[in-house]
Amino acid sequence: MTIAQRWTALSPAIRQAAVDSARDRAGVPDLLQRSQWESRQAPTVLARAAANRERPWPQLLLSDYARYWRDGVRTAYENPLGELLRRTSTAVLAAALTADEQYVDEAADGLLLLCEQTTWCWAAHESFAAARGEVVADPETPYLDLGAAETVEVLAWADLVLGTALDERVPGLRRRLRAEADRRVLEPFLTDRRWHWLGLDGHLHNWNPWIHGHVLAAALFLETDPVRRTQVVDLVVDGLDRYLRALPADGGCDEGYAYWWNGPARLASALELLDRITLGALNPWPVEPLAELARYPQRMELGDGWYVNVGDGPARPDPAQPWDVLHRWGRRTGDREVMAQAAAHRDQSGAVVGLGRALVALVDDEWWQAPAVPLPLPRSSWLPQVQLLVARQEGGSAAGWTLAVKGGHNDENHNHNDVGSFIAALDGTPVLVDLGQPTYTAISFSDRRYEQWVVRSEWHNVPVVDGLEQEAGSRWRAAEFAVQGDAGAEVDLSDAYPSGNLRRTATLDRLEQAIRIVDTWAAGTQVAEHFVIAGQPLVHEPGRLVVETLGASLAELRWDVGLGAGQLEQRVVDDELLQGVWGPAVHRLILAAGNNRFELTLMTVGGVGSVHLRDSVRRDGPGTAQG
Repeated sequence: MTIAQRWTALSPAIRQAAVDSARDRAGVPDLLQRSQWESRQAPTVLARAAANRERPWPQLLLSDYARYWRDGVRTAYENPLGELLRRTSTAVLAAALTADEQYVDEAADGLLLLCEQTTWCWAAHESFAAARGEVVADPETPYLDLGAAETVEVLAWADLVLGTALDERVPGLRRRLRAEADRRVLEPFLTDRRWHWLGLDGHLHNWNPWIHGHVLAAALFLETDPVRRTQVVDLVVDGLDRYLRALPADGGCDEGYAYWWNGPARLASALELLDRITLGALNPWPVEPLAELARYPQRMELGDGWYVNVGDGPARPDPAQPWDVLHRWGRRTGDREVMAQAAAHRDQSGAVVGLGRALVALVDDEWWQAPAVPLPLPRSSWLPQVQLLVARQEGGSAAGWTLAVKGGHNDENHNHNDVGSFIAALDGTPVLVDLGQPTYTAISFSDRRYEQWVVRSEWHNVPVVDGLEQEAGSRWRAAEFAVQGDAGAEVDLSDAYPSGNLRRTATLDRLEQAIRIVDTWAAGTQVAEHFVIAGQPLVHEPGRLVVETLGASLAELRWDVGLGAGQLEQRVVDDELLQGVWGPAVHRLILAAGNNRFELTLMTVGGVGSVHLRDSVRRDGPGTAQG
């Protein structure tokens, strides 16, 4: 059965009891239940809460909001808004942990500041104001987007935990919270079913579970009308079911690992809440492909904080993710490897990554007591629906080469034009890379998206064919993706370019500890190979390039010496988000390939040779050492 079928199969009495008793069944105690809070240890949260009280509250300015339309900048407003949400959430957590009135007051201050905002919608999504040719949102026509959902989530979980204390310290605030949640979120959700993120047109993405999950909390913890509460929950279940049914059976996520936390992981959090309030009667976990979705992060992990990234995913995302969500997911599906990966990252779970998630994590004793075990890095992972192959030198280890090969098409969520591209990582660190997500601006999701250099195919590890790079659109795709054993693939790229009939074979040769890329194409086609490189080039000569990776390993690229040295370009990285991943510069190697075949081999430089090479570079400078 689907999620929706499981929900409707429950008796009306069970469903009604679930929504009416949700506050008691959510698994997060009220502040007054001191015996359940005093044993919780969260020194990082308390230290942050204390530090916050020494600083002024963030200010949200119209001039910063208007910058989205003036010069395309989103972060000027979204960054202080995010800090306001985090500070309020931190105060709620501190109040729950300590029952200290100063933190109750701090939380109340933040909650009222959120209520006083003209809009909860981020400027990039405020299409109602844009349609009027204005930059000021109309409070009478609120837009229900991610920003509104993130805000109402804080209100809902704060009310659940601090409700009694708020009534005592600031009578009337809870009534204001409910009124704002109803006006800005619940009423628009119930009365307007045109929101694109509902996916009624068949286009589903991370907004669906992200918003639905927060709407669910708002209905369960803030809505006082039992009829409306039930209506909202029924619609949420329907929306979550629609999202899950749209996901590929292989458990892949075309939005990539970083967005997985705000797509499938948001779905899991919402389903867990529904399961809790039904006292386990819903039991959604056997529904496919939930078990496969939980394995996606381990399949993408390279090691040392690096991940296989596609689309707008950073290759080294913020490690502070809600790993407890994944751990409970593994417990529900009985997957020890899923639990192991989560437990291996438990020391990275201290940040507040959403108030609801943080509260649930704090009271999850099984999570905090789970033993830490080595990372379960699969030897090979093949996701046929999203056409992504990841192969490692050895399972369970980041050592040696890892190869990731992508097929797909050029109309994916958060799309980059990257059909046939690959990532090569040495000892867990990418060296031939996908640059990933730049800082979002006004053009990021506009018809000017492909003016951004990092999303274009010429800045991916794919060739330019007959002078043309790949274009955006679903017609540009891998015509065929054939897996060869568990460490190689042949990708037919004849439909990824207007001409050329290009085919690419990418293989991890575990015996030789090398990666080979072989491209073939029709006679008369002009092919310029492009390879995007992270790290420091040390040697560049005909047929050879040696790179010191960002992880300090030495990687050697070899090709036909008759093609010469090619063109090695340096590009300064001036985007703050990209710079945080790749450093101040990246390089691109361009090789004009001859005839109708090109072969690239990636090897490791080790032992005495690596010491000699590093010493030569230190003595003579980059580009001069011969090894």
